[in-house]
Amino acid sequence: MSNPRWRFVGRLCLDFAMTGGHGEWAHYERLHAPEDLGDWCAQGPLQLRDVRVDDDELRRAGDLRDAIQRVAFALLAGQKPAVEHIAVLNAFAATPPLARTLDAKSLTLSITTPASVEALLSELARDALDLAADPQARSRVRQCESPDCALVFFDDSRPGTRRWCSAGRCGDRARARAYRARKAGRRHTVPDDNLNEGDPL
Repeated sequence: MSNPRWRFVGRLCLDFAMTGGHGEWAHYERLHAPEDLGDWCAQGPLQLRDVRVDDDELRRAGDLRDAIQRVAFALLAGQKPAVEHIAVLNAFAATPPLARTLDAKSLTLSITTPASVEALLSELARDALDLAADPQARSRVRQCESPDCALVFFDDSRPGTRRWCSAGRCGDRARARAYRARKAGRRHTVPDDNLNEGDPL
């Protein structure tokens, strides 16, 4: 699930973590203003519309995002996350998360609105903690193999062999590059069945 502005990579906390950051991750920055976080909420898996965000809440969201990124890269490397980064997740998760309401007729769950940013950040932190605490889940944390993408994603494929953050984006690009490389190789190779005895190679 993706659109031109946002990339959704298979796990709520990683979807959020891959919206930008510091250093090399500044290249991916999408949360420039409070309304950007509101748009991410509306477009993302939670489908939360009309989330009101102020500057301080955006700053706090950036602090949480940085901690989730660092935990994700530790898991990717097969290492234990740093104590200080886990502490940040624990602090955000300590507040109540998003509330759910069950519809009596359809028996479907929906998120109770209006939703606060504080509850949203708690939800994201709790998902990151669940990911870090589950051995099977954390073994599914991957980094996209595309040479022009470094996003971290959750491999939700049955065999656990997903290579790209998005099959329809980086996967298609990789297959197109491989096809062009094979085609270029064929142009420079003379098929054996066209050779006659004595012909130069």
